[in-house]
Amino acid sequence: MIDFTRVFALTAAACLLPLAACEKIEEAEKAEETKETLNDKVDMSKVDESQFGAPVQFTDPDAAPAEDLGNVTLADGSTLAISIVGTKQSNALLQINIHHVSGPVPDTIRVWIGSRSGEGAIKNKAHGHDDHWHAEATFPDVVTGRTMLWIEVPDADGNRVATGMPII
Repeated sequence: MIDFTRVFALTAAACLLPLAACEKIEEAEKAEETKETLNDKVDMSKVDESQFGAPVQFTDPDAAPAEDLGNVTLADGSTLAISIVGTKQSNALLQINIHHVSGPVPDTIRVWIGSRSGEGAIKNKAHGHDDHWHAEATFPDVVTGRTMLWIEVPDADGNRVATGMPII
């Protein structure tokens, strides 16, 4: 026999479901009306823009001066030239520029700044174009004597091997 309780519950849910969607649409329309009303109420001719401070100047990372860190020879035998763009301060995001100098061309390159283990650091995969790659690395909060820029590539067996170079 048919379980009338289940049939009744399913029918009630099917009828009430479209009503819930209607409320969401009405809420979205009210939010849009409020937004338009606020824009109409603000008279920009009365706003004193001198109170906002100096405008933010954005720079093209390619136009910023790069600091050359030198060459590094990795475990797979490839030699890469490394340079960075950015300020070395806590939580600053640095752009890492990597150029292939000699040896085999790595398939995958990962970078981070911190200790060899990478604990507490954000590892980023570099994206490549021909013979050079770009990556971003976050400068750590705490800098120790072991803080380095680490470059990780897979060796012939596919194991990841990290090579560090001083960044400070």
